[in-house]
Amino acid sequence: MKALWAIEPFHQDKKNTKAIYNLIKQLAGKPSNIEAGFIVTRRESELHLAFDIPFGERFSSYPLKILQDKLKSANIVMDKKNIHVVDFESFSTTKAVDRLLLLGKSINSDLIALQTQALKGYKRIMFGSFAETTIHRSKIDLLLVNPKTNFSSKIKNIFYASAFSPSPKLQLKKVLYLCKKLEARLTVFHVTQVIYKWSLDESNPEILAYRRKISKTNDWIAQAAKAAQVPCQVTLSSELGSVTDLTLKNAKKVGSDLIVVSAKAGPMAALMGGSITRQIVRNSSKPILILKHK
Repeated sequence: MKALWAIEPFHQDKKNTKAIYNLIKQLAGKPSNIEAGFIVTRRESELHLAFDIPFGERFSSYPLKILQDKLKSANIVMDKKNIHVVDFESFSTTKAVDRLLLLGKSINSDLIALQTQALKGYKRIMFGSFAETTIHRSKIDLLLVNPKTNFSSKIKNIFYASAFSPSPKLQLKKVLYLCKKLEARLTVFHVTQVIYKWSLDESNPEILAYRRKISKTNDWIAQAAKAAQVPCQVTLSSELGSVTDLTLKNAKKVGSDLIVVSAKAGPMAALMGGSITRQIVRNSSKPILILKHK
């Protein structure tokens, strides 16, 4: 798996930088499959205020040196040809995201990894959210961590929050492949409608059809996992509460090291939903792998 690590060196400490790299390496398979990219916009005050650096170098060779020093301080060895610094003369979050996605496409990346900065209040209004814009616009799978992420040294338990609809069924094959590769256990989690457990009208054909659909998908997942020789349990929750809260509570309960969710690809995704994915990314204490589908 080819991975593009979208690294912004100003707001990541050495410990987190090393932890993120270790996580990406597990997914990518080997260090040579990882390339680093820094999209340099005109929003970086650290570059604007570097008055000891000639202006012509502040957004080109200087950020390259900063990025190389950041990697070196975290004891990360990366070939120079795998480090990309793109001088991008814009303040636009959307345009910067599109430039990152173009870089990912140009190197044939299967995964883009980045850390959210958890902007709040006026900063979010002024600058938007780079990570959340990436979720909406990327057609490439994403790996996201936030500032409060707790990293496991090895991914042993993967928690897949599934919508039990046709597209996520296809994504399950990706998850099973990943589990097999990492020798990890899998928990597939789905929040059902309350009627799955009980109803005032037990003879309603729509309710019975819904239950059959859930049971059929449950059985299919169990069979697919068995065929892939991946230890798997399926957890169905009919509890009252937000899908985000139930997902994170159950992920913590099983001791997950990585949470997997699905999200629509393309700029229209923000208008069609995706709020659950955004909330999980914002509030999770574990890394989030987002599988994109059209």
